[in-house]
Amino acid sequence: MEKNKKIFKEAEKLIKDFGSDAHNGLSEEGVKRNREKYGKNEITPSEKVPVWKQFLEHFKDPTIIILCICALVSTAIGIYQGEFPWDGIGIFIAIIIATGVGFWSEYKADKAFETLKEDNENIDVKVIRDGSLKVISTKELVVGDIIELENGDKIPADAVVLNCIDLLVDESLMTGESVPVEKGPDNTKLIGGTMVVTGSARAVVTNVGDNMEMGSILRSLADQTQEQTPLQYKLAKLAGLISVVGTVAAVLIFFALFTNSVLTGNFGVLSNSVKTGTVVFLAAIAVITGVLLIKGNKKIKRIAAVLGPLIAAIGLLYVAFAIGKPADAIESAKSILNFFIVAVTIIVVAVPEGLPMAVTISLALSMRKIRRDNNLVRKMLATETIGSVNVICSDKTGTLTKNQMQVREVYFNGKHFDSSNFNELTQNPMFEVIKILLAANSTANVTKDKDGNIEIVGNTTEGAMLTWLNELGVNFNTILDIRENMPVYDRLSFNADRKMMSTVTGLENSDLFNFNENKDKDSQTIKSCKVVLAKGAPERILSLCTGVSIGDKIESFEKHKDDINNKLLGLSDKAMRTIALAYKVVAEDEVLDKDSIEKDLVFAGLLGITDPVREDVPHAINVAKEAGINVIMVTGDNVNTARAIAREINLLEEDSIVMEGSEFKEKSDEEILSILKKLRVLARATPSDKERLVSLIQRTKEVVAVTGDGTNDAPALKKADVGISMGLKGTDVAKEASDIVLTDDNFGSIVKAVHWGRTLYENVQKFLQFQLTINVSALAIAFLSPILEMIFPSANFQTIPLTVLQLLWINLVMDTLAALALGLEPPRDGIMKEKPKRREESFLTKNMSFSILTTGLYFTVFILLLQAFDFMGASKLGDKGTSSVLFTTYVFMQLFNLLNSRSLKPGASIFENLTKSKSFMAIFTVIVVVQVIITQFGGAFFNTQALPLYMWGKIILVSSLTLVVGALVRWSQKLFIKN
Repeated sequence: MEKNKKIFKEAEKLIKDFGSDAHNGLSEEGVKRNREKYGKNEITPSEKVPVWKQFLEHFKDPTIIILCICALVSTAIGIYQGEFPWDGIGIFIAIIIATGVGFWSEYKADKAFETLKEDNENIDVKVIRDGSLKVISTKELVVGDIIELENGDKIPADAVVLNCIDLLVDESLMTGESVPVEKGPDNTKLIGGTMVVTGSARAVVTNVGDNMEMGSILRSLADQTQEQTPLQYKLAKLAGLISVVGTVAAVLIFFALFTNSVLTGNFGVLSNSVKTGTVVFLAAIAVITGVLLIKGNKKIKRIAAVLGPLIAAIGLLYVAFAIGKPADAIESAKSILNFFIVAVTIIVVAVPEGLPMAVTISLALSMRKIRRDNNLVRKMLATETIGSVNVICSDKTGTLTKNQMQVREVYFNGKHFDSSNFNELTQNPMFEVIKILLAANSTANVTKDKDGNIEIVGNTTEGAMLTWLNELGVNFNTILDIRENMPVYDRLSFNADRKMMSTVTGLENSDLFNFNENKDKDSQTIKSCKVVLAKGAPERILSLCTGVSIGDKIESFEKHKDDINNKLLGLSDKAMRTIALAYKVVAEDEVLDKDSIEKDLVFAGLLGITDPVREDVPHAINVAKEAGINVIMVTGDNVNTARAIAREINLLEEDSIVMEGSEFKEKSDEEILSILKKLRVLARATPSDKERLVSLIQRTKEVVAVTGDGTNDAPALKKADVGISMGLKGTDVAKEASDIVLTDDNFGSIVKAVHWGRTLYENVQKFLQFQLTINVSALAIAFLSPILEMIFPSANFQTIPLTVLQLLWINLVMDTLAALALGLEPPRDGIMKEKPKRREESFLTKNMSFSILTTGLYFTVFILLLQAFDFMGASKLGDKGTSSVLFTTYVFMQLFNLLNSRSLKPGASIFENLTKSKSFMAIFTVIVVVQVIITQFGGAFFNTQALPLYMWGKIILVSSLTLVVGALVRWSQKLFIKN
């Protein structure tokens, strides 16, 4: 802040009360004192649900509740009969393990989201402490701190303005009014959480944390949960459909088991006529119920869904207990309970609890991985959407280039200078004017880091200019002295639409600017004056100039116009960013309004600033092209500079179109749409141009990502499918409007985020393919086995081929562990050589559906044949041996199918990146080890017995045929499926 700038009265008293200083801020002791006295700048979140309650939430699922009741009844019956209740206790243990693993996975995912939320809320703020400008986290801010604010900043806490220039604040979050509020001597109050729209200010912090005026609102925002992504919504609907199918299948399996047991005489001897009547009765109930479910209204469907199975169950109970008259009613009731437990377990198996969890795990992992690649995900939706991006509209400065700007060439006083003769410029009388033009018409600040190194805080272009002056012998302290000793009467801030910045200041020596009209004709004394200092885009500045400073004269601009334009073109062709400088001197008492400040300027010179291209950008552009992603450079630089940079990064091809913002505005939407596929550069673009471009791209059904750093970029960032703001040079307004914050401002990081987004989508598809394959086979086996046993009584079909506990273990493998194994798969290199997913593309692809049906059919037929013909010789080991072989074979077949599920396409290898997928290998190993333990030592719990080594060899051999079947399925996909 300028030392001679007046402080608003309201702020003076507050500064004293807080023990602060308008120019030097708080001392370190003052910071500690005020933090203890007024508290920290942190919003206290609402009390979280205890972990034990979160765990118990998993037991609210209706099927889990029913299973618990069944286990309780089974346990009670076992105790009543004087037996150890292995089944009941086993079910309880299986439920606790399954819900526990699911809870732990969700808990870890929630923790990941909490970490990301903390990163998102932790923004930087410029503060004066001990007389130095420092950049600190908002969490370190205390009452009494002197903060500096400028265009695009988020106000970090409640504050009162010391002084300001052209300050407008968006307070819509608090008031609901969309019109920005002007701040000044009569309105100095700043509300924490609101945004600076334009201008700059210095303010003193008055309230922090929960004591802020918007404390309750910010607390509610902090407590908001992540929204459900389209992928989660889509899969939730699919899970609902699968649940319905699973429930219907469970009901059918229950009646198949019950009917089988009744008709085979387990409940007492029945005559053939009773058996026939029972079958006819059940068939009639099934037909009537089916017709009502298809043709009935909503109410009738609900009644039929309950009444149909209930009548059928009552009929079976009548036949079993009234006609059959079982010898042991308790044992018979236990059998019915067991059938019911199997049916409920089938629902548990069929309901894809792991499906939402697979998405959650994949989202959490992808967000963390994307974070490591310098992308801070603000909205979970972006993690998913970024993988489907077809078009990236990227800024140039700092994103495609390094944002390490340096002044390389200049044109002043009619002469050209470069690094070889910059020293000559310091001897030119114009150099004093240059110092004032660059120092006073700037908001960039100079500070030192912890190691004492100089850092520029603020606009990087201004930073390059100040650094250049420093290299020419004008040290930073001198630059700041020039700025502080020159009053600021008015300032027109830079924004993307104006493309220039002007400051009205004053001088005692008007002759410095070659303006001789202010000399008193009699005394020849030099009068003080007002000076307008302007800098910005050359085409904007040049259009306002009427004169040119040449030597010690001011000559007509028209006379030198061609020469200036030639110099400008030469700098642009060298891929330099060009900045024009101009000024105007008027009498001290002349009134300048907003319209007249920037008229009739005197052209002072041009600056040619280089910004090297990032080394990895050309490669990233090539990767994006291979991935079917169109990249459009949207920049405020002139068209020649933009074209030169585009060539350097391999963005341009023979038929590529480079367009200026003015031409873009003139063309109709239809004209733009016709060339959109070839558009690669939009130069001299305004934020409104960017927003229009995004809208037009979306009209073509493309998914578009947009980068932006300025306050005026917010509409385009919100409009885009994925808004990406700049973490280093982006304003807080831009960050608030974005979905992802690019912490290193590097285009290459965006391409990496696309890679992770595609990986997320593919990993969930892998899990879905694996789970649905088991669903199809498990339901088919459970339903067909008791029916086939009735039809072929002499065969070895089992009424319940897989016990309840075996099914629950399979469910744990299928849901939780498989979700972890496939959800944590690393990115596949080949995925970035494929085209992006279409917006309307089905999640369940033709290849996946073919694989699910054919592999599921194979599993079903194999297990049924294994029961019927016992080709593995399991019957030699007894009933438990048969159960052990059947159960273990089925689990190992699923394990090998877990490998098959790593491939979704005919040409993709199931072993690609397998050594890099440490989590997959670890979980695969865990399942193998646990399955061996269960089989060898499961005993009464899992109805297994220890198998000899030769049988293990047979199991592994026949199970590994799943890999051969998978290969045949992928080969068949090439022949029969056209994508």
